[in-house]
Amino acid sequence: MQAIDWIRPLGRSLMVSALALVSGLAVATAQETQQPAPQQPAAQQKPQGQGEDIETAAAGDRASRLTLRLKDRDLRDVVASIRKKASVNIIMEPGIEATVSIDLADVHWRQALELVAEQAECVVTELDGGVLKVEKPPRCTFAFENADIGMVIDTIAKISGANIATAPEVKGQISLRLKNIPWRDTLDAAVKTLGFAVVEDRGILRVVPPSKIQQDLVFEAIPLRYVRPSSQYVPFLQSEYVQNRQANMQMQQRGQVEFTLLESLQRMITPELGSLDYDNVQNVLLIKDTRPVVDEIKRIVSQIDIEPAQIYLDVRFVTTTNEDVLDIGISPGGNGYTARLGLGQIPTKLPFDLGAGGWDDNLIANDGGTGPFVDPLGNQSADVTIPNVIYGALDFTQVTATLRLLKKDARSEITQAPKIVALDHQPATIFVGEAVRYAQSRVEQGQAGGLLLALEEGDDSPVNVGFQLLATPHVVPGTDKVILEVIPQRTALTGTGSASAVSPAGFDVFSIGSGGQEGTIALPRVGSSTIATKLLLRSGQTAVLGGLVSETQTETEIKLPLLGDIPVIGYLFKNRQTQDVKSNLIVFITPNLIRSAEDTKRQFEEALRERMQDFGREKDAVFGKDR
Repeated sequence: MQAIDWIRPLGRSLMVSALALVSGLAVATAQETQQPAPQQPAAQQKPQGQGEDIETAAAGDRASRLTLRLKDRDLRDVVASIRKKASVNIIMEPGIEATVSIDLADVHWRQALELVAEQAECVVTELDGGVLKVEKPPRCTFAFENADIGMVIDTIAKISGANIATAPEVKGQISLRLKNIPWRDTLDAAVKTLGFAVVEDRGILRVVPPSKIQQDLVFEAIPLRYVRPSSQYVPFLQSEYVQNRQANMQMQQRGQVEFTLLESLQRMITPELGSLDYDNVQNVLLIKDTRPVVDEIKRIVSQIDIEPAQIYLDVRFVTTTNEDVLDIGISPGGNGYTARLGLGQIPTKLPFDLGAGGWDDNLIANDGGTGPFVDPLGNQSADVTIPNVIYGALDFTQVTATLRLLKKDARSEITQAPKIVALDHQPATIFVGEAVRYAQSRVEQGQAGGLLLALEEGDDSPVNVGFQLLATPHVVPGTDKVILEVIPQRTALTGTGSASAVSPAGFDVFSIGSGGQEGTIALPRVGSSTIATKLLLRSGQTAVLGGLVSETQTETEIKLPLLGDIPVIGYLFKNRQTQDVKSNLIVFITPNLIRSAEDTKRQFEEALRERMQDFGREKDAVFGKDR
C-alpha cells in the first residue's frame, strides 16, 4: 500500500503523545512515508547480450527451482523473469521501485520470490485464482506494555489505512514489541496472542472471538482441473519375474472413489463444524467451513492442481545374432562311402552252346556262338561279347567325395522401436504382437466303455507373442530429470515345428495315443526376455539396458573309420565343421519431457526426421546410392 498521506509529522507526534498520556505506554511511530528509490544508474544496468542471471533446468514448470546471481537488479525485472521461468501469474503494486542483490542456488521459485521481495521490504500475498501480488505495505515498530487490545487494533488500523471492525467480546491486555514488521503480520500476531481470529470479507477485516466463527461459515465449490481420482483401468504386464500388485487389490465397488487428496483435505476441516464433499462427475470439491480454513484449502489445491508434465518415451529393443561357420575337409556325403552288393536275373536258354570251355559256360548261356570272354590265347576280337547282366558287383558310383572349404558369416538384427507418451506419475503400456491359441488333449470314457481322445483349448491359452513395454515416469520437481520405472518384455515362439495344418511355426508337435487312437498335439515353446528396473535420467539422455550376451560353440567332425585317423593322409577322409553363434539383447530408452506446445512440435519434427532417414536407407538398399 501507499504510505499514509493524512499523517503529518505534527499530527503524528500529537497522536503518539496522547496515546502515551492515556495509557502510559511508549509507542513508536510507524515507518516514515516511503520515498521512491532513485533510478538505477546506467552503469549498473545489465549490459545487452549478457547471460541470464536467473537459470532453471525446468523452464515453464510450476515446480521450477531457480539459481539466482543478481547484483543491483531492478525488482520488476527480477519478478518478470521469475514469472516467465515458473509460468505463474505475478503482479506488482504500482509505484514500487527497488533494486536487489542476491545469490541463491537451486531454490524453489516461490521461496526465491519471497526472499527477493523481503530484500526490497515487500511481501507476497496470494489472491483468488492463485494470482500472486508483490506489494509494499506500511511497516510498524511498536513497544506496548499491558495495553488494551482494542487500542492496539485501532492504532494498526490508522497506520495501515485498512478497514478493521472489532467485536465487543474482543477485550484484554497485551504487551507487544515489534520492529519494522508489516502491519498485517502485526495485526495477526496481536489478536492471536489473546485467542481471537481475523476474518476477511470483501476487504473488511473483522476481529472476532472463536465462538462467533460459526456464523462466518462459507460454502464454496473448488473445481479441479488436472487432479482426478485413480482410474479403474490400470495397465499391467504378465511375467513370472514381475509381481503385479494391482492384480491383488480388490476392485472398487460401484460408486466408490479412491481419492487420496480428498482424504487429506478432510483432516483440515473444522471438527463438528465444517464439511467436505466431492462430486466425481464434475470433479469439484464442495467445502463448507470458516473463511480461513476455506482459503487454506484453496491455497493447497492451487499448489497441487497444476498441469502435469508429459514424457515422450523412445524405446529401441534390439536383438542381434552373429553366426560364424567354418567347414573344411573332404566330405564323403551324408551316408559316407557305401559298398553295395546287388543280385540280378540272368537269362538262360536250353539247349545252349558252350563257349570256350571255361567255368563261365556253366553259368552264362550264349547264343552267339562265341564265349563272353577273350579266347585262351588272350586275343581280343570283334566278335567277343560282354554280358550286361551279372550276379553282383561292388558299386562305388553313389560315393561322393567333396572338398569343402566354406567360411560363413551370418548376421541378423531384429529391432522394435515403440514410442509412447505418458503423463507424470501415470503408468502406460504398449503391446505389439498377437495372441496364439492352442489345444490340449483329454482322455474320456465313451458310452460303449472305450476311451475317447478329446481336444480342448489349453489352460494357458492364448499365448501372447510380441513386444510389450510398461513404464511409469516420475518427473523430479523443478528439474529436467525423470525417475523411470520401465519393464520391457519380448516373447516369441521358439519351437522346432514348422508351419502346418496342425500348428503354426514355433510349436513342438507330439504324437499321442496308440493303435487306432493315434493323434498329434502341438504345444507352444515360448522364449521370453524381460527387464524390470528403475532409472534416473535427464530429458534427452539415453540409457542402455540389457546387454545379455549368449555364446554357443558347436564342433562337428565326420570321417571314415581308420582312414580318417591316419596322420596327414587322414585329412582326405574327414570333414570338420565349427559353428559359433552369438546373440545379444540390448534395450535403448530415451525420455523427453514435454511441457509446452513447442516441445511437442520438436518431438514431432525429430520423429519425422528419423523416419525420413530410415526411408532413405531403405531406398539406397533397393536402388543403390546413385539413384
